[in-house]
Amino acid sequence: AVAQKRQHIQFRSVTTESDSINVLLTGKTGVGKSSIINAILGQPLAKEGKALGGVTRDVTCHEAIVNSVRFQIWDSPGLQDITEDDGKITTRIEETLRTNCRHLHLLLYCIRMDRDRVEVSELNAIKQLSKIFTTKIWDTAVFALTYANRVLPPVEIETDEEETQWFKERIKEFKEIVVRALVESGVSEAMATKVPVIPVGYHTPSKQMPDPRELYDRPDWFNPFRHSCANHKE
Repeated sequence: AVAQKRQHIQFRSVTTESDSINVLLTGKTGVGKSSIINAILGQPLAKEGKALGGVTRDVTCHEAIVNSVRFQIWDSPGLQDITEDDGKITTRIEETLRTNCRHLHLLLYCIRMDRDRVEVSELNAIKQLSKIFTTKIWDTAVFALTYANRVLPPVEIETDEEETQWFKERIKEFKEIVVRALVESGVSEAMATKVPVIPVGYHTPSKQMPDPRELYDRPDWFNPFRHSCANHKE
């Protein structure tokens, strides 16, 4: 019965017949999913900052028209949050998507870049997603390294060139971790290495950060991120 259910939740390429682009967003609580939702949709539809109620327990849809295309971003309960039985969470995700969204076009998996390590729960969630959707899910996935603006280089790094190189090496380290986790979940190494791992950050200017889209190695994080999402099958 489980296998039959999963046949109805498929990832597919965007076609001219698609009436909307459906994105499944996942990540640990506090990873910055709301900021990504608002950046993609171009308006503050998701409340940013610490969640008042803690962990997201329901699949929430955020919808908007962007450049004449309807986007639906499905924010899922955190498989990465050790607060509830994984089976209950995966069942809730399956049931909601099966009822409201027959096809998904993109998976966005969020991991904080400003932390020293990727947590075990985040790596285990990759295996859970492979079980829900099969490993085909990773053909149309992008890993977003959030809070990239807050990553600080070691004090011994002084020049802009050193900062840029250090930042690129840090992205590479996260990429290697992601590839290992994907391979362990059953994805071929050739496919795993093709899954984009992209740094993202804040998108709204503030006094503390007047140019939030600028990172150490790029003037605007949003354009490479958008390109990776649009060309995730290449």
